[in-house]
Amino acid sequence: MTLLTPNPAPDADPVASRRRRARRLGGLAAATLTAGVICQFLQRADPKPPLLYFTVDSAVLAAAVQTWRLARGPGDGVWGERIRGAAAVGVVLSALVYCTVIAPSSPSGTWFGAHDDVGARAATVLLHAVAPVWVVAEFLTGPYALAPSRREAVLLTCWPALYLVVVGGLSGAGAATMPYDFLRPSQIGAPAVAVAVALLYALALGLAAALLMARSLVTRRRARQWGTRQ
Repeated sequence: MTLLTPNPAPDADPVASRRRRARRLGGLAAATLTAGVICQFLQRADPKPPLLYFTVDSAVLAAAVQTWRLARGPGDGVWGERIRGAAAVGVVLSALVYCTVIAPSSPSGTWFGAHDDVGARAATVLLHAVAPVWVVAEFLTGPYALAPSRREAVLLTCWPALYLVVVGGLSGAGAATMPYDFLRPSQIGAPAVAVAVALLYALALGLAAALLMARSLVTRRRARQWGTRQ
């Protein structure tokens, strides 16, 4: 006689299941971001210091956040959640600006320059195409304690604003060179740079609000689905 043992319900513990899924996505995000940063440091096509780039700095911040969460687990407090959100905003913002502004205005008009080596091309794909997907997926599925609000959206733009202040200040003092032509007054003039900064901040604020709203919608949808199964 064959005894049939019922399979356990896959959603018997939805919270634990979501946390495992978020950890996997966080691991993928951390690995992809770290690989992209390493490739950027190893490439020889671009002589500029990698840490002057917002993309690289955002990747370092997001990788550090995800690695910390993998080691310690979620629940880093209010400011830990905000740093996580700010890092996500930075990663997505850098990808959008690269796809819509930097790549189309490059000499080749594509993602890759004529003299890019394997490291430069790998860094471009990893940091602008692959990593943002994992970062957004982890942000939407992982636990997040903060409710969407205008105040929270503004706080999530602290990282892009800090980059502009620090690198812009270093550039203005002659201690570094701003790597982006559209943020260099010597290239397009101070008024145009001011407009570019305002547009970038508006885009960052819109991204922060969109991520928070999407996170709230995902949470409510899960709550409804779980309620119908009770």
